[in-house]
Amino acid sequence: MTTDLFNSGAGRILIVDDTPENVEVLTTLLQLEGYDVRGAISGQMALMGIEAEPPDVILLDIMMPDMDGYELCQTLKQNPKTKHIPIIFISALDDVFDKVKAFEIGGADYITKPFQQAEVLARVKNQLTIALLQRKLRQKNALLQKQNQQLQEIAEERRELVASLQAAQEQYRQMFEEAVVGIYQSSPEGVYFKVNNALARIYGYADAEDWLADIEHHNQRPYVDDSSWQKFQQQIQSRGVVRNLVSKVYRADQTITTICECARPVKSEDGQLLYYEGFVFELPTRNP
Repeated sequence: MTTDLFNSGAGRILIVDDTPENVEVLTTLLQLEGYDVRGAISGQMALMGIEAEPPDVILLDIMMPDMDGYELCQTLKQNPKTKHIPIIFISALDDVFDKVKAFEIGGADYITKPFQQAEVLARVKNQLTIALLQRKLRQKNALLQKQNQQLQEIAEERRELVASLQAAQEQYRQMFEEAVVGIYQSSPEGVYFKVNNALARIYGYADAEDWLADIEHHNQRPYVDDSSWQKFQQQIQSRGVVRNLVSKVYRADQTITTICECARPVKSEDGQLLYYEGFVFELPTRNP
């Protein structure tokens, strides 16, 4: 079935009338326009057909035995699966009361018998057009609801991820600050820009904040001999990491101590060196 209901011949139509001749006349008229037409001569038969294959529009006679058009319309409007199907009443009843009742119970339009063929075709096409627009609106709303649900799920996953990341960062911060070994991050030029308290104490400071306050000292490489920095770079180039590099470094009071350090480079996704991170042990001073 074509999805463009604006064009004739694109809709499925069910005709419900207990007079077979009326069903035949309307079927012939609508089939000539290319519509897919089915007929039912009772309300119960119509319900079974609608359950099996819901039509796009229903042409419904009011005066029928057992279940009249009003009852059938009310039944369909109470069912979430069929309440959206537009119903056009076709009846010999021309009283205003009958027309009002038809609209009150959910009828979309009303045609009085004897009907004019042009009128039937125009009203059917109009209801098919409205049905298409409503269907597209429902589909769009359903899509938006699905997208909103997906966005909510993504937002919830993001909140959980952020919470996990924050917890991991807090755990790392505690480990960094409370570690018994010195931990640092340094620039590609070898200048420390982040240290923990243990490293600060190795360098003769009370804590990391005290060390960072000494601008002159932490804005230069800590090594006494520049050859230590050359050995650091040589290990990075040859091994990719620094392992157990022993160097002499200046402390805050300009005394010298000996350290052993390990480090690794941290790079960006495109391979650019961002900084080094490593840890440091202070070696015991040997007595002469």
